[in-house]
Amino acid sequence: MLTNFLTALHFLTIIQTKRALPLDATVCGRSAVFFPLIGLLLGALVWGVDWLLRPVLPTTLLSIMLVGLLAVVSRGVHLDGVVKSTDALFGGLGPARRTSARGAPGVLVLFFLLACKVCALDMLLGGYRDIALFLGPMLGRWACVVMAYSSRPARTEGPGTTFVHGVQFNEFALSSLSALGVLFTLIEIAGIALVLPLGGLIIGFTLFCNHRLGGVAGEHWGAIAELVETVALCLFVLLAGGRAIASPS
Repeated sequence: MLTNFLTALHFLTIIQTKRALPLDATVCGRSAVFFPLIGLLLGALVWGVDWLLRPVLPTTLLSIMLVGLLAVVSRGVHLDGVVKSTDALFGGLGPARRTSARGAPGVLVLFFLLACKVCALDMLLGGYRDIALFLGPMLGRWACVVMAYSSRPARTEGPGTTFVHGVQFNEFALSSLSALGVLFTLIEIAGIALVLPLGGLIIGFTLFCNHRLGGVAGEHWGAIAELVETVALCLFVLLAGGRAIASPS
């Protein structure tokens, strides 16, 4: 279990252990169980920074710092995945070609997503901001597992291919139970308002990768993590607005 946890850290964070990890399909697949937990730990980190600096920094500046912190602790791999996946879409690349070029469409989409995250955090206050900071990273990392389980690898080798091969039903089920269990425990029935659109986003993006690009590579499940995290924060804004309207003045 320790090896599986360290492997999840290796995939998802800037933390790289000195211990040699056997990155075979079995270990990579089993590490998926810990993806939601890693997301929660990242959420706890940014929430802690937000709690400490909220009294002394303007909300907008603090939101920018939190988005930047998430990018740094994740080694920027999700941001890189957004750029590569977008370039594949707009560049019309086939399944045999690596999507390594960083063109203008990918950069523009990345900038748009980051701006959406900053604006969403800027609009969230109080308890909704706290819950969004906790759950956004968790849902994004859980989406990686869902995508890997429901996809085929786009390449014959590489960490992303190994991960896709390794994720089986047990890992998918355990990670989903833990992620959705935390979600519905914290926000109860309102969690449906997040699960349905996020599930549609994951399925749609996965189908696109399988059909257009021949499968899923590491950058694609990095991109889905960033997309789901961003959309989750935006949905929390809508959820908070709906509650405010429904509540009496």
